[in-house]
Amino acid sequence: MKKTRQPTEVAKTLSGGDAQKDTVAKRLFSINEIIAWILKLCVEEFSTIDVQYIVNEWLAKADKRIGTEPVLPDVPPRQSAVGTEDKSKTDGTVYFDFRTEIPLPNAPPNAPLLVIDMELQNEYKKRLALHKRSVYYNCRLISSQPGRLTGGKVVYPRLCRACGIWIYPNSPRRLANHVRQTWLVEKNVVGSAPLSDGEDEANRLMGIWKIYIRDGMPPSKDQKILWLFYVLFTRTMTCDKKMKILVRDFDMKATEEVEKMCTFEEMISREGEEKAQLKAYVNMKNAAYDDQTICSILGITLQKIRKFKKTLSGETTLTPKTV
Repeated sequence: MKKTRQPTEVAKTLSGGDAQKDTVAKRLFSINEIIAWILKLCVEEFSTIDVQYIVNEWLAKADKRIGTEPVLPDVPPRQSAVGTEDKSKTDGTVYFDFRTEIPLPNAPPNAPLLVIDMELQNEYKKRLALHKRSVYYNCRLISSQPGRLTGGKVVYPRLCRACGIWIYPNSPRRLANHVRQTWLVEKNVVGSAPLSDGEDEANRLMGIWKIYIRDGMPPSKDQKILWLFYVLFTRTMTCDKKMKILVRDFDMKATEEVEKMCTFEEMISREGEEKAQLKAYVNMKNAAYDDQTICSILGITLQKIRKFKKTLSGETTLTPKTV
């Protein structure tokens, strides 16, 4: 094995084309480090948790989906995860850009999950229609849960909170560098009774974040959520510049050290032919190859195999390096 440095998933995705294109944006949304920052900046329960800890504890095993599996609310329940396509005989079809479900921090076992939906909206037209669309998508995130996330029937206390993250990279100037929230809100109209924990949780059932950015109008670096999405989706920066900022301001890695299997020729060059053959022999025996097959692949004799066995048992040593 030898170690090499390769671009991280973030660097490869950003270098793969315009991030405002649908396919590139969806790949960005599926990268754990980016999702972790979005959770930290948008979901109150994650705000004090370290990003790498979110990656390791919440996202490493999460089922992250980009248009891979349909959701059919009108058919009998199944065990597989909810996908990104939401079909209904009565309500039509909704396609989510990215979707996943994760448990909330400090939640008890079997507590309702947090359903995350992320959408990139390139064209900003008819603001009211876009607002209603985001609300409708969140409603579908909730209405599609019975049979998937709540055990096959409607159990209202078990409905999961839905959080929609909508990014507008080409928003009008008057909205650029703004973040707006939409919540299901209950308030007293007459009287002043305080909300109970259950009522407060009901208010959190549906949440929408709308993030407005615009090329040429960079936000303050202190406005972390705006700065993150501006860097990811702007067309005014090179990939290298974006990665330098992501490394500096968001602790993301541009490259990572990976172990790469050496070729047999590389092993011979570095360690000598006989040591290279011994290592290859051990690897093949671990993979359940028989001695005859190993001889054929390595071009050695059974006598050499017997010598290797004695070496491994400590009866003999290898000859000095010959090349």
